[in-house]
Amino acid sequence: MDQLPVSTATISVFLLVLARTGAWVITAPVLSARGMSPIGRLAAAVALAMFVTPLMADQRTPADLPGWTTAVVGQVAIGLALGWLTNLLFVAFEVAGSLADLTGGFSFATIVDPLSGQPGAAMSRLFTLCFSAIFFVSDAYQVVVGGFVRSFSGLPLDHLPSLSSGTASALGHATTQVIVSALEVAAPLLGVLFLTDVALGFAARFVPQANALALAMPVKTLVALTVAGATLALLPAHAANLLEPAVRLPGEVLR
Repeated sequence: MDQLPVSTATISVFLLVLARTGAWVITAPVLSARGMSPIGRLAAAVALAMFVTPLMADQRTPADLPGWTTAVVGQVAIGLALGWLTNLLFVAFEVAGSLADLTGGFSFATIVDPLSGQPGAAMSRLFTLCFSAIFFVSDAYQVVVGGFVRSFSGLPLDHLPSLSSGTASALGHATTQVIVSALEVAAPLLGVLFLTDVALGFAARFVPQANALALAMPVKTLVALTVAGATLALLPAHAANLLEPAVRLPGEVLR
Protein backbone atom coordinates (compact mmCIF):
# COMPACT_ATOMS: atom_id res chain seq x y z
CA MET A 1 0.00 0.00 0.00
CA ASP A 2 3.00 2.29 0.49
CA GLN A 3 3.62 2.24 -3.26
CA LEU A 4 0.26 3.78 -4.13
CA PRO A 5 0.50 7.31 -5.62
CA VAL A 6 -2.30 8.43 -3.29
CA SER A 7 -3.02 7.66 0.34
CA THR A 8 -5.70 5.27 1.51
CA ALA A 9 -7.46 8.21 3.18
CA THR A 10 -7.75 9.97 -0.18
CA ILE A 11 -9.13 6.79 -1.78
CA SER A 12 -11.66 6.48 1.04
CA VAL A 13 -12.77 10.09 0.56
CA PHE A 14 -13.02 9.61 -3.22
CA LEU A 15 -15.22 6.53 -2.86
CA LEU A 16 -17.55 8.32 -0.43
CA VAL A 17 -17.78 11.31 -2.74
CA LEU A 18 -18.40 8.98 -5.69
CA ALA A 19 -21.24 7.33 -3.78
CA ARG A 20 -22.98 10.71 -3.47
CA THR A 21 -22.28 11.88 -7.01
CA GLY A 22 -23.28 8.50 -8.48
CA ALA A 23 -26.60 8.60 -6.67
CA TRP A 24 -27.15 12.26 -7.55
CA VAL A 25 -26.87 11.78 -11.33
CA ILE A 26 -29.60 9.12 -11.13
CA THR A 27 -32.21 11.64 -9.95
CA ALA A 28 -30.74 15.02 -11.01
CA PRO A 29 -32.47 17.22 -13.61
CA VAL A 30 -31.93 16.10 -17.24
CA LEU A 31 -29.19 13.65 -16.21
CA SER A 32 -31.82 11.32 -14.76
CA ALA A 33 -33.67 11.02 -18.11
CA ARG A 34 -33.83 7.50 -19.47
CA GLY A 35 -32.60 8.81 -22.79
CA MET A 36 -29.29 9.69 -21.10
CA SER A 37 -26.62 7.06 -21.63
CA PRO A 38 -25.65 5.11 -18.47
CA ILE A 39 -22.01 5.52 -19.48
CA GLY A 40 -22.57 9.28 -19.70
CA ARG A 41 -24.06 9.34 -16.20
CA LEU A 42 -21.17 7.26 -14.87
CA ALA A 43 -18.65 9.58 -16.52
CA ALA A 44 -20.38 12.63 -15.01
CA ALA A 45 -20.37 11.03 -11.55
CA VAL A 46 -16.67 10.09 -11.73
CA ALA A 47 -15.70 13.52 -13.09
CA LEU A 48 -17.59 15.32 -10.31
CA ALA A 49 -16.02 13.03 -7.69
CA MET A 50 -12.52 13.72 -9.03
CA PHE A 51 -13.04 17.48 -8.84
CA VAL A 52 -14.71 17.44 -5.42
CA THR A 53 -12.30 15.03 -3.68
CA PRO A 54 -9.43 17.57 -3.33
CA LEU A 55 -11.87 19.92 -1.59
CA MET A 56 -12.68 17.24 0.99
CA ALA A 57 -9.09 16.50 1.99
CA ASP A 58 -9.61 17.80 5.55
CA GLN A 59 -12.73 15.73 6.22
CA ARG A 60 -12.50 12.63 8.34
CA THR A 61 -13.80 9.24 7.22
CA PRO A 62 -14.62 6.19 9.37
CA ALA A 63 -11.68 3.85 9.86
CA ASP A 64 -13.68 0.68 10.59
CA LEU A 65 -15.65 -1.26 7.95
CA PRO A 66 -19.12 -1.01 9.61
CA GLY A 67 -18.75 2.75 10.03
CA TRP A 68 -17.49 3.19 6.47
CA THR A 69 -20.37 1.09 5.08
CA THR A 70 -22.84 3.21 7.01
CA ALA A 71 -21.22 6.34 5.60
CA VAL A 72 -21.56 4.98 2.05
CA VAL A 73 -25.27 4.28 2.59
CA GLY A 74 -25.69 7.79 3.99
CA GLN A 75 -23.96 9.36 0.97
CA VAL A 76 -26.16 7.40 -1.43
CA ALA A 77 -29.26 8.56 0.44
CA ILE A 78 -28.07 12.19 0.38
CA GLY A 79 -27.28 12.03 -3.33
CA LEU A 80 -30.66 10.54 -4.25
CA ALA A 81 -32.51 13.08 -2.09
CA LEU A 82 -30.55 16.07 -3.44
CA GLY A 83 -31.20 15.10 -7.05
CA TRP A 84 -34.88 14.34 -6.52
CA LEU A 85 -35.56 17.53 -4.61
CA THR A 86 -33.76 19.65 -7.20
CA ASN A 87 -35.64 17.96 -10.03
CA LEU A 88 -39.02 18.31 -8.31
CA LEU A 89 -39.74 21.89 -9.37
CA PHE A 90 -38.60 21.34 -12.96
CA VAL A 91 -41.41 18.80 -13.40
CA ALA A 92 -43.60 21.87 -13.96
CA PHE A 93 -42.60 21.92 -17.65
CA GLU A 94 -43.80 18.36 -18.21
CA VAL A 95 -47.02 19.11 -16.34
CA ALA A 96 -47.57 22.22 -18.48
CA GLY A 97 -47.13 20.13 -21.63
CA SER A 98 -49.62 17.55 -20.33
CA LEU A 99 -52.19 20.29 -19.70
CA ALA A 100 -51.70 21.56 -23.25
CA ASP A 101 -52.09 18.03 -24.61
CA LEU A 102 -55.37 17.50 -22.77
CA THR A 103 -56.79 20.83 -23.91
CA GLY A 104 -55.56 20.66 -27.50
CA GLY A 105 -56.49 17.04 -28.12
CA PHE A 106 -52.91 15.85 -28.57
CA SER A 107 -53.33 13.30 -25.78
CA PHE A 108 -55.03 10.99 -28.28
CA ALA A 109 -51.64 10.44 -29.93
CA THR A 110 -49.74 9.33 -26.82
CA ILE A 111 -46.43 7.60 -27.45
CA VAL A 112 -43.42 6.83 -25.28
CA ASP A 113 -41.25 9.82 -24.41
CA PRO A 114 -37.61 8.83 -25.12
CA LEU A 115 -36.32 11.05 -22.30
CA SER A 116 -38.55 9.97 -19.43
CA GLY A 117 -39.53 6.52 -20.73
CA GLN A 118 -43.14 7.29 -19.84
CA PRO A 119 -46.14 7.76 -22.17
CA GLY A 120 -46.33 11.36 -23.31
CA ALA A 121 -48.09 13.30 -26.04
CA ALA A 122 -46.64 15.89 -28.41
CA MET A 123 -46.67 19.01 -26.22
CA SER A 124 -45.40 17.19 -23.14
CA ARG A 125 -42.40 15.85 -25.06
CA LEU A 126 -41.83 19.21 -26.75
CA PHE A 127 -41.74 21.13 -23.46
CA THR A 128 -39.47 18.52 -21.88
CA LEU A 129 -37.01 18.61 -24.77
CA CYS A 130 -36.97 22.41 -24.80
CA PHE A 131 -36.28 22.52 -21.07
CA SER A 132 -33.39 20.07 -21.52
CA ALA A 133 -31.92 22.33 -24.19
CA ILE A 134 -32.39 25.46 -22.04
CA PHE A 135 -30.81 23.68 -19.07
CA PHE A 136 -27.50 23.25 -20.90
CA VAL A 137 -27.56 26.32 -23.17
CA SER A 138 -28.03 28.68 -20.21
CA ASP A 139 -26.03 28.66 -16.99
CA ALA A 140 -28.72 26.61 -15.23
CA TYR A 141 -26.58 23.48 -15.14
CA GLN A 142 -23.73 25.47 -13.58
CA VAL A 143 -26.01 26.73 -10.80
CA VAL A 144 -27.38 23.23 -10.14
CA VAL A 145 -23.95 21.60 -10.09
CA GLY A 146 -22.60 24.42 -7.93
CA GLY A 147 -25.41 23.90 -5.43
CA PHE A 148 -24.65 20.19 -5.35
CA VAL A 149 -20.94 20.79 -4.72
CA ARG A 150 -21.78 23.20 -1.88
CA SER A 151 -23.84 20.44 -0.26
CA PHE A 152 -20.59 18.77 0.82
CA SER A 153 -20.01 21.69 3.18
CA GLY A 154 -23.48 21.56 4.73
CA LEU A 155 -23.69 17.76 4.70
CA PRO A 156 -20.17 16.36 5.35
CA LEU A 157 -19.06 12.88 4.36
CA ASP A 158 -19.40 11.51 7.89
CA HIS A 159 -22.89 12.97 8.29
CA LEU A 160 -26.05 10.86 8.29
CA PRO A 161 -28.95 12.76 6.70
CA SER A 162 -32.13 13.65 8.54
CA LEU A 163 -35.22 15.70 7.78
CA SER A 164 -35.49 19.24 9.05
CA SER A 165 -38.42 20.48 11.11
CA GLY A 166 -39.84 22.38 8.14
CA THR A 167 -39.82 19.47 5.69
CA ALA A 168 -43.59 19.18 5.36
CA SER A 169 -43.99 22.90 4.79
CA ALA A 170 -41.15 23.02 2.24
CA LEU A 171 -42.48 20.06 0.25
CA GLY A 172 -46.03 21.43 0.34
CA HIS A 173 -44.82 24.80 -0.91
CA ALA A 174 -42.77 23.10 -3.64
CA THR A 175 -45.77 21.07 -4.81
CA THR A 176 -47.90 24.21 -4.95
CA GLN A 177 -45.18 26.01 -6.88
CA VAL A 178 -45.02 23.16 -9.42
CA ILE A 179 -48.76 23.47 -10.11
CA VAL A 180 -48.68 27.26 -10.27
CA SER A 181 -45.63 27.27 -12.53
CA ALA A 182 -47.20 24.69 -14.84
CA LEU A 183 -50.30 26.84 -15.17
CA GLU A 184 -48.18 29.94 -15.83
CA VAL A 185 -46.21 28.15 -18.56
CA ALA A 186 -49.29 26.73 -20.26
CA ALA A 187 -51.60 29.73 -19.63
CA PRO A 188 -51.23 31.37 -23.09
CA LEU A 189 -51.89 28.09 -24.86
CA LEU A 190 -54.78 27.14 -22.57
CA GLY A 191 -56.38 30.56 -22.94
CA VAL A 192 -56.24 30.58 -26.74
CA LEU A 193 -57.58 27.03 -26.96
CA PHE A 194 -60.45 27.95 -24.64
CA LEU A 195 -61.37 30.90 -26.83
CA THR A 196 -61.15 28.62 -29.87
CA ASP A 197 -63.59 26.19 -28.25
CA VAL A 198 -65.97 29.04 -27.49
CA ALA A 199 -65.79 30.29 -31.09
CA LEU A 200 -66.40 26.80 -32.46
CA GLY A 201 -69.35 26.40 -30.09
CA PHE A 202 -70.94 29.63 -31.29
CA ALA A 203 -70.32 28.62 -34.91
CA ALA A 204 -71.96 25.25 -34.38
CA ARG A 205 -74.93 26.91 -32.66
CA PHE A 206 -75.62 29.78 -35.05
CA VAL A 207 -74.16 28.44 -38.33
CA PRO A 208 -74.90 24.70 -38.26
CA GLN A 209 -74.34 24.45 -42.03
CA ALA A 210 -70.64 25.15 -41.50
CA ASN A 211 -70.25 21.82 -39.66
CA ALA A 212 -67.89 23.46 -37.17
CA LEU A 213 -67.60 20.38 -34.97
CA ALA A 214 -66.06 18.39 -37.82
CA LEU A 215 -63.43 21.10 -38.21
CA ALA A 216 -62.76 21.40 -34.47
CA MET A 217 -59.77 19.06 -34.29
CA PRO A 218 -57.78 20.47 -37.26
CA VAL A 219 -58.58 24.06 -36.23
CA LYS A 220 -57.48 23.46 -32.62
CA THR A 221 -54.34 21.68 -33.82
CA LEU A 222 -53.40 24.61 -36.05
CA VAL A 223 -54.07 27.13 -33.27
CA ALA A 224 -52.15 25.08 -30.71
CA LEU A 225 -49.08 24.72 -32.91
CA THR A 226 -49.12 28.43 -33.73
CA VAL A 227 -49.38 29.56 -30.12
CA ALA A 228 -46.90 26.91 -28.93
CA GLY A 229 -44.13 28.74 -30.77
CA ALA A 230 -44.81 31.90 -28.79
CA THR A 231 -45.12 29.91 -25.57
CA LEU A 232 -41.71 28.29 -26.05
CA ALA A 233 -40.13 31.74 -26.22
CA LEU A 234 -41.20 32.28 -22.59
CA LEU A 235 -39.69 29.03 -21.26
CA PRO A 236 -36.23 30.50 -20.45
CA ALA A 237 -37.82 33.10 -18.16
CA HIS A 238 -39.88 30.45 -16.37
CA ALA A 239 -36.82 28.21 -16.00
CA ALA A 240 -34.88 31.10 -14.47
CA ASN A 241 -37.67 31.72 -11.95
CA LEU A 242 -37.62 28.07 -10.86
CA LEU A 243 -33.84 27.76 -10.70
CA GLU A 244 -33.18 29.43 -7.36
CA PRO A 245 -36.06 27.70 -5.47
CA ALA A 246 -34.95 24.34 -6.93
CA VAL A 247 -31.40 24.78 -5.66
CA ARG A 248 -32.60 26.07 -2.28
CA LEU A 249 -35.16 23.30 -1.65
CA PRO A 250 -32.71 20.50 -0.64
CA GLY A 251 -31.24 22.74 2.05
CA GLU A 252 -34.71 23.35 3.46
CA VAL A 253 -35.51 19.63 3.66
CA LEU A 254 -32.22 17.94 4.64
CA ARG A 255 -29.98 18.74 7.57
